[in-house]
Amino acid sequence: MTSARLRCDEWMDDPGLDPERHRLALAGLARLNRLSLVSRVFYPRLVRLAAQQPRRPLRVLDVASGSADLPIDWLCRAKREGIRMEVTSLDRSQYAMDFASEKAKAAGVTMGTVVRDCLVDGLPSGFDVVTNSLFMHHLENHQAVRLIQEMWRVSERAVVICDLDRSKINTALVAVASRLVSRSDVVHHDATASVRGAFNRPEFAALLRQAMGYDIPVRIAFPCRFLAVIDQACVAELVGSASPILSGAIP
Repeated sequence: MTSARLRCDEWMDDPGLDPERHRLALAGLARLNRLSLVSRVFYPRLVRLAAQQPRRPLRVLDVASGSADLPIDWLCRAKREGIRMEVTSLDRSQYAMDFASEKAKAAGVTMGTVVRDCLVDGLPSGFDVVTNSLFMHHLENHQAVRLIQEMWRVSERAVVICDLDRSKINTALVAVASRLVSRSDVVHHDATASVRGAFNRPEFAALLRQAMGYDIPVRIAFPCRFLAVIDQACVAELVGSASPILSGAIP
């Protein structure tokens, strides 16, 4: 059961948001991520990719990281398990990246940060894997297509995307969960707005085909999410050589 996509401004995106409300919202969203176990959607795939290149650390770029709770969790787990991994978080918010750096230091891991608007300035290169969680639902269709292309362009190994899967049931579940785990009014508003503004799996599959030129599976990622993985090796097998991809700003 689904409904039409309905995008609206999320309070977290307001550059004038009070810092204390911003901090409370970042903490609330991190708790939602922990509750949904979304880090475990990404981490086993990163481990497999790291095993394929044992001579050096796996270099990961996480796009639109927010508080970077996922990258920090990956680094903590990799440190415990002896897996060589370097992670850089990218977000347009200096406040979010400062908050993320504090959390990484408190967790005892080293994480790079980049303050950059991925829709305006493009993405830095030099990474094996480019990941993205809970950002695609912020975008218009053409922006999502261009960002997928840009993530593929700068990745040397794979792109992993996880986002909310729009449905009436998921909207209700996220609304309840946001109120159970956070007192932040920003989280309460944005959690519901995010699901209503999200793509469903068929819609996102169509965007992936538009961006890449072939079908990419979009799988259910319980709870309330979907997962898409683009592997550079598979692309090479399918198209024979890299397709021309526009880089830089995403209008």
